[in-house]
Amino acid sequence: RRRRRRRNGHHNSGRILIFILVLVSTSFVILSCSLLFMASISSADAATVKDGAPPKNKQRRMKVAPLNVYLMVKDVFDKRRQSVEDFVFQSLDAFSTTATTQDQENNNNHGGTSPSRLYTYTTFFESLRTMSTDGILGTSYHIETNPFVPGYTNSDNAYIDNESNMAFFLSQDDPGHANAVKYAIVNICAFLANAMVEAIQFDACEEFNGMMVSGGGSSFDSTNNNNNNENGDSNGRVGILSELNGVNGRYFPMSNACGQFGRLYQDEVCIASNIDNGNGDEESNVDMSCPVDSNLEITAELHPKYNYQQGKEDVNKNNNNNNVIDQSPPPPFFCMPKQYESDYAGYWDGYNMEFVRRVAYPSLLGKVDVEGCCHWGRGALMTKGTCGLGKVNHFMGKKAYTDKRPSRYPNIDFCTFPSIICGASNALLSGVMYPELKFIVPLFDWVERVQSYSNPESKWDYMAQLKLFVDGGMGMEEGDGGDGDDSLKFIDAVSSVLTRGCDGFYCSGQTIHFMEERRRNFETLIHDIFNLQERLDGLPAPSSQPKYDFDHAMRWIHSKRSKIESNILVSKNSALNGMSYFSQEYKFEPFLSALRTTSYYGVGGERSFFLGDESESLRGFNAGLVNLAFFLANAMAESITNDSCDEINWEKTETGSQYPIANSCGMNGRDYGREICPAWQSFMTCKVDTEAEIKADVPFTAVPPFLLDARPPPFQCRPGKTPAGYWDESTQTLVDNTTSFNSYGREDIEGCCFFGRGALLTRGSCNYGKLNFHIGAQAAADNRPAIYPNIDFCTQPDAVCTDDSMEMRYVVGMFEWIDKVQDYWDSTVGYSYKDELYKFVDNGMVDDMFISQVSHIVARGCHVYPCSSTSAVDTNRFLYGLERKMNFKNIIKLVFELPIAAPADRAPWNDNSFTPPAAESQTTKRPTFRPTLNPTPYPLRDPTLSPATSLDASRPTTLVTPRPTSPQKPTGSPFELSDITQYNNGGIYIINNEASSFTDESIVVTKNTTIVLEKGGFIEAPLNTNWPAVRVSIASTFIGKGGFVNGSYADTSFLEGEYEDGGEGIHVNNGQSSPETASYAEFYDDIYVIGGDAPNGVGG
Repeated sequence: RRRRRRRNGHHNSGRILIFILVLVSTSFVILSCSLLFMASISSADAATVKDGAPPKNKQRRMKVAPLNVYLMVKDVFDKRRQSVEDFVFQSLDAFSTTATTQDQENNNNHGGTSPSRLYTYTTFFESLRTMSTDGILGTSYHIETNPFVPGYTNSDNAYIDNESNMAFFLSQDDPGHANAVKYAIVNICAFLANAMVEAIQFDACEEFNGMMVSGGGSSFDSTNNNNNNENGDSNGRVGILSELNGVNGRYFPMSNACGQFGRLYQDEVCIASNIDNGNGDEESNVDMSCPVDSNLEITAELHPKYNYQQGKEDVNKNNNNNNVIDQSPPPPFFCMPKQYESDYAGYWDGYNMEFVRRVAYPSLLGKVDVEGCCHWGRGALMTKGTCGLGKVNHFMGKKAYTDKRPSRYPNIDFCTFPSIICGASNALLSGVMYPELKFIVPLFDWVERVQSYSNPESKWDYMAQLKLFVDGGMGMEEGDGGDGDDSLKFIDAVSSVLTRGCDGFYCSGQTIHFMEERRRNFETLIHDIFNLQERLDGLPAPSSQPKYDFDHAMRWIHSKRSKIESNILVSKNSALNGMSYFSQEYKFEPFLSALRTTSYYGVGGERSFFLGDESESLRGFNAGLVNLAFFLANAMAESITNDSCDEINWEKTETGSQYPIANSCGMNGRDYGREICPAWQSFMTCKVDTEAEIKADVPFTAVPPFLLDARPPPFQCRPGKTPAGYWDESTQTLVDNTTSFNSYGREDIEGCCFFGRGALLTRGSCNYGKLNFHIGAQAAADNRPAIYPNIDFCTQPDAVCTDDSMEMRYVVGMFEWIDKVQDYWDSTVGYSYKDELYKFVDNGMVDDMFISQVSHIVARGCHVYPCSSTSAVDTNRFLYGLERKMNFKNIIKLVFELPIAAPADRAPWNDNSFTPPAAESQTTKRPTFRPTLNPTPYPLRDPTLSPATSLDASRPTTLVTPRPTSPQKPTGSPFELSDITQYNNGGIYIINNEASSFTDESIVVTKNTTIVLEKGGFIEAPLNTNWPAVRVSIASTFIGKGGFVNGSYADTSFLEGEYEDGGEGIHVNNGQSSPETASYAEFYDDIYVIGGDAPNGVGG
């Protein structure tokens, strides 16, 4: 068995020197060989010793490789060319334009892939030869010594040996080293492993709107997907929407061109120091980033599969609304100057296939226009941002040429014409195209950002780590420092440097998308295709069983980032007419930071947010995720939906048009200032400060252009007993100094500073006192660990929402969750939340009773009502109960995709210990401006499609694990979202017996689909929902030949639901935009339609 060489260069050199001295009297040949061996070892060890040394401020340069070195490496690849082509240069069939229908049907092209049209073996190695043997300055021009003349090729290699030249690493620093070829192969494989997920798998050169960030080939395997049309043809878009980063998988802001996944490309400035100017001198504080030009107008290349749809030539044919344009999956990115104040970029509706313009629909970071947003990703590594593209221009483009430095592309300004990377041409370049840039630019990006990376703080240096990785056996040897997973550690760090600019997992809140795919690509290349390190006999394979620790949980959450951002951190309030959008007040990175703080470091008193128990393995991991799902489900209902960190004024007086300003003191019959802690914790209660004066901030989306009509002013507290007045909804005016009592009887706002804030809208003098005692200034004063030692939550409660990082609003909510829910114990019945949580997980995560109990603990302080606990909240209403339940089910089923048991025949919950308040005590209603949750469809059941000629099939009843998590086109039908099931694939369905009928469910029929209800069938809506039992839209039809349709009844005890007015029996949409989209309903004898408590049984 071969062992790793010693790393101590002095010992090795000394031993070799002794060996040489002993044999000096032998032959000169032996001496010469020994000296060569000594030089080889010393060179390798020198690279090792550099590991951990502080890097020079000057950027590391790699000299060019001799041609024979390149040819030696390429020869190794050529011998495996077929394997490399079949694995690397393949695009998913859903995106490929080279796949044939027969290929897709047989699925014999490497797991649902076909050769890429853009990225090929030949073009890659042509570019690699250029970037390794010539570097960035080969065949370059200089404005003084070798000026560029259009139409003439007069470039030269005069600067190839210049100190400022940079080249792709192929072991040119020591080509005689024993592992030289392996070093080169690993560097190439690391590049390709990342290029495969960034661009090659999509066969795309320009970044997509809503770029898919997880999944892989199996998610888009047309042969395994039930969403093909009746001819079996998926049109290449099988499942594309299922993993895209759009709101609910449906809405895609066109302002995503300005940046996606938490990045704002036009703000990415890069200032460099000690940069070689190409003439032997160094410059300091050089700004290499592109200037933002608001006048640029660029449209990305149209992707034939992703952006194209047959019939696009019929755009707007029957549409008289100039703001709406029918389109295929999200149109290509574009940037353009604003022509007028309200010239917003709009959004693409992937469900209705509409591009809606001139709507202020915000991106993740709040952008609503695309002015100056021309720096989206391009090339094999999706080089993006004013910094990334600016560096290309600074080193290889027009900027280098005009600065009197050598330039390979002196006529190309990569800042003003970045589309040249993807083969675009214009008049300024005389129609010349540069197809090699798709690889040249990313290879430069790799050389400049990855090869040159060295971090003195983490002591991680790419070149040193590359050689250590290869010399150490590439993750396959145990012992002598190896642990069997070095390859994963290496490629994870490399991918992090490439995508986030740092090497540690916790160095950034940004997510390494496709992490598992990058790992798999890299290991397949180095181990399976190149067989760089054969597994030694008798050495067991690395364990595939994950270690369910904190790091595993954080990596898992990172992998779900897109789904969390698109389905959980989504707001839907009065702004934008109730349309869902990326929350502007609750972002993923602050959430992740808060979760790490509260679960890893804790919140004092050895308490922490429960994210799993490693000793319980997978069971403990699932329990932690369920706990997190409960927290997020309640946070969605409390604050995220409203897109506000501060509690909003939603409660009206009995007259119905007045919002008392005194609601700051408490709503829903509560007085927040009087909610003191129980006797054993009374010392924690905040003292009410009657002199305090605090005013909540207005949410980002509570003002124009998002919200056009006025709303009640934000909560505030101020001294004085003067009546605070009210907000008159009918006149949209503030009536000050007028008596208007809140539901507790307060008319002033003196000392009323403890209104809700943060993810769970933490309220009351007790809760703020507990915050201060455990994580705030009081903890610090007592010399106990404090997360926020400088924040006195009793006197500065507004700090929760004024924290610029947005982390505190999550931490405060998580602390309340720990204190109120995780620590919940009812000694009268021996009820423990933690015990019940594990029971819930063990029983398949289907116990509705436990879900309701958790919501009661959050809202009322006890798991059954009335509460026996002294810490219960005195309230007559259980707010948002159905919404909390729906949120939770959607999270565990469709976002977290946990292993939920198939539903069994269970009797409905009938807990006699639960006694709701009397109907006459219902004095408040849910705010009327919060719209009903629209159905966001998710496939759950395999379709049983009735042939058009035979209407006798029944609805399937077997649940299957859902793969997609957002609407698709076409989609399997029916599919379910909590209490809503949708039929939407243009088929005809029969409901004629109990198995095919629905109870406690609303049915949505859409997109040219037909439902036939016959005798023996029934559809009954849930209680207290304002969704109809049947909703028909977008050219669909309901045919009632028999059976029953029951609308939603109102149950004023509010054991279920939220809406005391109930809902309609049938709702038929009239089409609005055109007769072609109108829907129809036909009624025959024997059909009974009963309309709940709605004004009309049949409406539309």
